[in-house]
Amino acid sequence: MVTMLPFVLLGIVAIFYVLTWVVYAQTAARPLKFSSFPLDPCRILKLNRILFLSTIPTNISLIPVAFSLIKYRLWTMRRSQGLIVDVHYNSKRPYKTLDVHAPEIHTSTASGKQAGRPVVVFIYGGAWSSGSKKFYTLLGAQLRTMGYIAVIPDYTTFPRGLSKEMEEDIQLAIQWTQEHCETYGGDPSQIYLMGHSAGAHLCSLTIIKDCVRQWMNTARKERQELIKESPVLAGLLQEHASHDKTSLESDMGHVRPLLRLRGLILCSGVYDISAHLEHEKIRGVEEVSAMSRVMGNSLLSFGMNSPSMILQEIARSLSSHSFSTYSETSSTFSDKTIVDGSLQLDVHLNHFRSLLPEKMLVIHGEDDRTVPASSSMRLHSALQSLLSTPSESVRLHVISNMMHQAPIVGKFVERPRYEDTRKGSRKAGRTGMSIAMLTALLLFFYFLGGSYHAKPQGTKPVYATACATLPRIHR
Repeated sequence: MVTMLPFVLLGIVAIFYVLTWVVYAQTAARPLKFSSFPLDPCRILKLNRILFLSTIPTNISLIPVAFSLIKYRLWTMRRSQGLIVDVHYNSKRPYKTLDVHAPEIHTSTASGKQAGRPVVVFIYGGAWSSGSKKFYTLLGAQLRTMGYIAVIPDYTTFPRGLSKEMEEDIQLAIQWTQEHCETYGGDPSQIYLMGHSAGAHLCSLTIIKDCVRQWMNTARKERQELIKESPVLAGLLQEHASHDKTSLESDMGHVRPLLRLRGLILCSGVYDISAHLEHEKIRGVEEVSAMSRVMGNSLLSFGMNSPSMILQEIARSLSSHSFSTYSETSSTFSDKTIVDGSLQLDVHLNHFRSLLPEKMLVIHGEDDRTVPASSSMRLHSALQSLLSTPSESVRLHVISNMMHQAPIVGKFVERPRYEDTRKGSRKAGRTGMSIAMLTALLLFFYFLGGSYHAKPQGTKPVYATACATLPRIHR
């Protein structure tokens, strides 16, 4: 038995290396040469630690969720009148579609027109490289039972596209919702955008970039002076100019400025690309993660794709410009000079604030190992820095003992039991949606398209979402 021990250890090491190489082969954008596969034992150990202590146990715990989804899609969904699937929203990429989950409408105004319901546009995660709206059918059903109209789009993922294409898809999905939600009984003035993980990053990035674009286009010359010292904001200005020129040359998938959203709900998201890359290096996954490739592989492009950094640069540029205005106007800071500079600063800030969503809720789990809670804390701090005083319109909830997937898929109810029963809370936290598990089980659903029109059946809610923090719909 003792003589077999070296062979057993050698076999375990070989399995660890093979598993790591399989992960590298699956996540590569192009076929890899053998020299590209890692040999460093530390990297092999880190990646296998994540596989055996996180990914595999989570996948096993998701088997009941997977079967619930299979049951819903094969039987309940076919009799559901309120589900309209595969709606085209992007003429530039017609293969990208969205699903609409709409409850039956019973409330009408005096004129006979149906009263509008709040609308939630949900953007799923998947490390910018995977995911499907089909996996989130139960989420749409849960939102529908709460009285919301849910819109869940598919969007371009890596390696088929980079962050630019992803943002464009999401903006077009929001644009479609603002233009068409009334058809399904929605209220265009009550649209909430919700995202999880990579989806939360893309939601915040799309909205903030759209706000910056609109902000830049007003008093353009003056604001070019404000941002000239910031490479990140200057890069965004150049990107917007290039985008506008392309849009004029083609009417396909034309992106227009968005109307102000009622709310933005961000769960477990990445908001600072450079900081998260350091976290990935600590975990040993930076080479298998698509993030750096999607975001441009340079510090400047990382900054231009980091919502926290963009907000910080706007606040810093306005502050420094105000100070330089004082210096140019008077060598001694008179009261009048300071007041005039402050008023000028307030005009720019107030305009930018007026473009942001009316309410913003940032949610993160304290036990999130995939994306640390410090990511949401930095975003919340950057948002608050743009407000004159701490505001209730921007809220941060860091939930004890909650892990990465729990805000969307787990039983997300903010109760003392999260604090009291660590074992139970971890079990709830591990009921997250695993793309790897469900891809194998639900691949054949790709061929089960079409719209279903029948009376909706009562379904037991499986997902409790961040929208539970919003006002309940009175029916």
